[in-house]
Amino acid sequence: MLLSSRPRAASVAFLLGFLLAIIVISTAGYLLAAALPHDGETSISAPWLLIALGVAAIALAVRQWRSRPRAGDELELPGWIAKVEAITTPSAFVMGAFFGGLKPKNLLLSIGVGVSLEATTVTTAEAAVVVIVIALIAALPIMVPVIASLVALDRLGATLDRLRAWLMQHNAAMVGAILLLVGVLLVGTGLGGIGA
Repeated sequence: MLLSSRPRAASVAFLLGFLLAIIVISTAGYLLAAALPHDGETSISAPWLLIALGVAAIALAVRQWRSRPRAGDELELPGWIAKVEAITTPSAFVMGAFFGGLKPKNLLLSIGVGVSLEATTVTTAEAAVVVIVIALIAALPIMVPVIASLVALDRLGATLDRLRAWLMQHNAAMVGAILLLVGVLLVGTGLGGIGA
């Protein structure tokens, strides 16, 4: 986004879409867990749902790791990167929402956040605050470059080009490692909630 023809507007729209998607998916996870069977105040299903989400994340991590490019492989640019150059502000918002809410690592983790919060003793208002704080933390890797670009985009061009090349090379391995971490975290949280 920061290398597109409208870097500031597109990157801010992407960031807002990303944040909104995490908040919406986490809220959906909370509501889903609230609708599942409870034993009094204690959720019976939440731990099992967290374990299922964790296992799915681990399976996706293995698939992602296997798809990483090997040394010497020619890197193919994903089709969406070519479209980013001329992206409109509304399209950037939609893309941000897609990446924040529907990419597997974010989807599974956001649902897990909602389910975990519902299984605790926090009030709904406290859960809403936690969801917003988590969304802001999750968006930090996007927020920092966006804020930097608003201040000094002219001086970031070469750095952004190098960063994009590095991300292209290591994206699959990075996403695989993050999915594995998310999976282990969700499974561990779920196991900790069984019988609690």
